[in-house]
Order: sequence, then C-alpha cells, then structure tokens
Amino acid sequence: PCSPVGSRASDSSADLDVVGGRVPEEEWRLQDANAAHRVSLTRPPDSDNELIKVAARHGPPGILAVLRKHQDYSWFVVLAFRAMQTCLGPRPPSGPLHNLLRGCDPVAFAVQMLELEMIDEIFQLMRYYSHVRDVQHHGLAIMEILIMDDPEWRDEVARKGGVSVVCDIAKERKDNQGLMCQVMTVMAYLAAEDYIEVMLCQHDALHYVSHVHKHYAKNVELATRASLALLNLTVCELHVEELMEKQAIPLVLMVMDLHSDDIHLIIILMGVLANYSVKADVRQFLVKEQVLPRIADAMRIDQRNAVLQTACLKALVNYSTSVEHYMIMDDLGIPNLVGQVMVDHAEDQGIQNMGTTSSATTRAAPSSETGARVSSS
Repeated sequence: PCSPVGSRASDSSADLDVVGGRVPEEEWRLQDANAAHRVSLTRPPDSDNELIKVAARHGPPGILAVLRKHQDYSWFVVLAFRAMQTCLGPRPPSGPLHNLLRGCDPVAFAVQMLELEMIDEIFQLMRYYSHVRDVQHHGLAIMEILIMDDPEWRDEVARKGGVSVVCDIAKERKDNQGLMCQVMTVMAYLAAEDYIEVMLCQHDALHYVSHVHKHYAKNVELATRASLALLNLTVCELHVEELMEKQAIPLVLMVMDLHSDDIHLIIILMGVLANYSVKADVRQFLVKEQVLPRIADAMRIDQRNAVLQTACLKALVNYSTSVEHYMIMDDLGIPNLVGQVMVDHAEDQGIQNMGTTSSATTRAAPSSETGARVSSS
C-alpha cells in the first residue's frame, strides 16, 4: 500500500542509509546516548520512585491512602510495595535516599503498619496480582523484613492468611529460583513458631522444600534457605514421618554431598539430621544410607569450630542408643573424634555435655532434646 504524502512512513524512509537500508552509525550512537538518560515510568530506580518520598514523609497512612487510590494498576502497586520495603529495610550509607530516609524510623514504620493492619491490603494485592512477578517479589520482601525477628508480626501474618499466600506462590512459582529463595526464607521465619510450623505443613510446605532440594540442590543459596526452612519444619515428629512417606529423607544427604565444604550449610543440615534422628525407623534408614560416615567427615572439616562440632554431636546423640549403631560409629573412629573435640573445647559446657552423651554406649531412650529450631539467620 502507498503511504500518504507527509506520513511517518515516508518521512522515516529518509532517515535510512542508502546502503542496506541501515541507520548510520552516528545515529545509533545518538540513540544509545539518549537511552541512557531515559527513565522507565513503571520501573524507575529508587532515586526516581516518588512513592518512596511519600512513604518516608507521611508514613504508612500516607502510602496506604495513595495505594488504595491507584491499586488498579499493577505497576503502581509494585512501586508502592518497593517504597514500603525501602522504608522498612536497612538504610543506605550514602546516595540520594540517605537524607530522605534518615527521618524515617523502620521500627516505628512497622508498628504503624501493624496498627493499621496493612498486611491485609498487601495480601489482597498479592493474590489479585498473582501473575505479576514483581508484586510477589516485593510483597515477599516486606514479609521477610517484618517477621525476621518479631513473633508478633509472625502471629499477624499467620492470622491474616499469610501461610496460604506463601504456599500458593510456591505452588505457582516452584521453578522460579529467585522467588523460591524468598519463599523458603519466609517459611523458615514463620516456622519458628510451633503452631505456624503445623499450618505450613498443612499447606504442603514440605513438598515445596523437597522440590527445591531435589531439583535445585546445586544452587547453594537456594539449598541453604530450603535447609533452614526444613530445620524449622521438622521439629514436629509427624513431619519427619511425612518426609519418610514422601521418600524425601535422602535428599538431605544429597545436598551434603554437593556442598560438603560449606560449613554454614553443613551446620544447618546437622540440625536437620538431629531432628530426623528422634524417629527410630528414620535412624535405621539413615544408617543404611551411610549417614554416620558423612557426620564423621563433617566433624573433620574444622575441629576448632565449636558451632559445627556442637551441631555434629547433636546429630549423633540418638544413634548411641543402639549398640549396633555405636559399633559402626566406633569403626569409623567417631568416639575418638568426640574425645578430641572435648579436649579442644574443654571450657565449652555444651560440648562437654553433648560429647559425654554421644560417647555413651547405652541410653534409656532416644532424646527429643536434640531437635533444633532457628528463629532467624
């Protein structure tokens, strides 16, 4: 079809180079220079996000009022969530936001959010925009900050339906490693409370943690966060039984083998093994899967590391209730390792108590005190 005279199509043809119909190199350089100064209206950097100024100056009431007025636009919700996250998070040491956020107290901001029950609005929008990744990303970031060290906020999140929100994201985005890192962290913090641990497992949290360990064990950050979640989700013996039924117990050993030199991750996994060891059938299964040689190897990583050695001793305690298992430990030289650890850490009363228990050949019953839980990392 012919373009009318003066139309954009005819005008643009004059801008093309005669040879090959390409734009001259000088024109491309000019376009690139202009692009560097453009700001995306829907995804601006924090320095250009005007909603951060609203949140910092007017607090939760101000940003909530603006959010309610424009909640029909997903990009606006993203900017508002990012503004809340910025006001709640650590302060930048310098930059354009440094002075702006100086007068915004993150603790007071969180308290006001709690008083206004703002988490209701956040969860509602996370559900409505479940197809928008950035809404989920910033919503999870807000949750993580709020529940990290605050049991009151964990209660509020659980009471307002946050468990189902998190597990629904895990269900829909289980193969998005970035979001699953956030999901696993939020699960770990929430499960620090006994009753929320039960709620999470009722929403198939163990299935999503096992999925991460099975398919993304090589991703050390994701594996670490999933292991933290598993540590808090296996304090209840029924949840260990559920993992046994799902045939997910060996996944921990696979993660150990892949990251055998990562002390931080090994310490977490020793806590998981301590939780597993409360069940006699799980202990027997793990012995067949060569868990004891792995624990011995973990003890040898750094015998001067008191935290590592304590975690390993807790993982061993319940195996000393069986003569059969103790004989295997003896063949592996574990009693000698325990003795050396007790000598190296003679002033650490915890290691002395755990070492004495681990070295005993007979015990009255498996100890449930080896169960571990963390509230923050």
